[in-house]
Amino acid sequence: MTYYRVSALASGFARMWRGWSVIVPVVVVNAILQALLVWPDATPMVDALAVVVAIASGLVFLIAYGLLNATALGVADGHVGWPEAVSTLRGRAVRFAIWAIALGVLTAIGLAFYTVPGIIVLDITPFVLLATLDGQNNPLAVNFRTIGRRFWRWLVTALIMTLVLLVGSILSAVFTFFTRNPLASLGAWLVWGLFAAWITTAWALVYRSAQAETAEQAPTEG
Repeated sequence: MTYYRVSALASGFARMWRGWSVIVPVVVVNAILQALLVWPDATPMVDALAVVVAIASGLVFLIAYGLLNATALGVADGHVGWPEAVSTLRGRAVRFAIWAIALGVLTAIGLAFYTVPGIIVLDITPFVLLATLDGQNNPLAVNFRTIGRRFWRWLVTALIMTLVLLVGSILSAVFTFFTRNPLASLGAWLVWGLFAAWITTAWALVYRSAQAETAEQAPTEG
């Protein structure tokens, strides 16, 4: 099966809509909830309320991102609905949460120093969560093996993603600065949610392509 042709990003954008019945509601609901969570105060102080809001926001994002990854993993083969996405995530929810939180912490540390280190973490670990949902025993090792098998495809896709993230981060920061209200958060989450669905689907196609090649090269038992 051909998972992508000239561009994984172009194929990812086309195939992500195979899971539109999951992606669209997830992105919209996540954006609305995230906007509501900042409604009391656009810049909350570090207190009990801020901690509760941060935990709630993180939990909502974790569930939404898990569903997007589960959907992306399946659209390579055809249309994906709620039963398939929920089943994929539910079976490996705990491991997915652990890996997602670990990667989130590393990315946040990188972003705290400067935007680029945080993006680099994302660039070098694009297949970890997909491998986790795919049931791989060592998602990190599978991630780097996939990069090795599809190095040039990974490099081009990562460079384009990095450019989009840098430009998008600047535009998002400017928009949020001049529009300090929940509507700014709603708009930003809608845009970034669709972008996450797109780029995750592109990475999933590259991952599935590498896994298919690995399966083909594996010795058959006589």
